[in-house]
Amino acid sequence: MLKLSNSQRNWVILAIVLWLVLLAGLIFIPKERPEQAHGPVVAPTNSLSTTLANTPKTGGAVTGQILDPSVIYDANTYGGFTTLCPNEPQEIKDLKLEQLELDGVDLDGAYGYVVLIPYEEGADLMLDQVALNDVDICLQPMNATLPLNYPILASYGDDKWHVAFQ
Repeated sequence: MLKLSNSQRNWVILAIVLWLVLLAGLIFIPKERPEQAHGPVVAPTNSLSTTLANTPKTGGAVTGQILDPSVIYDANTYGGFTTLCPNEPQEIKDLKLEQLELDGVDLDGAYGYVVLIPYEEGADLMLDQVALNDVDICLQPMNATLPLNYPILASYGDDKWHVAFQ
């Protein structure tokens, strides 16, 4: 058995108490803040134009941004996307309109569309209308449907955003 004076005993007890407080802090502090461990939750805007309007324009050494469409659009509802552009060949436009069962879509040249494909069969498609003067999504018209988590490349130049899907 250790023979300690009253002063030494008090220091040993103080060290044990501080060690227990530190141990309790290490155990319980991470459980109190789980939101910070996962990062902020971002609600989908379901609009590419709105997302890009809130995205800092690139410049200098940074020439582009990579966007995640599954954060822009509702990933619980939609599983894929394609584009519908006025500069596509007429045969492709007609085929897309027929396959997607779309009527009355304005393809006069002012707007392009991101067509969102829902998971559920028979559910309505969503059209994200994009003003081509602000965001050019028709650089390379798409002939396929891509999964919703497929990255979008966006760069700013000539006073508008330019978006490439492939």
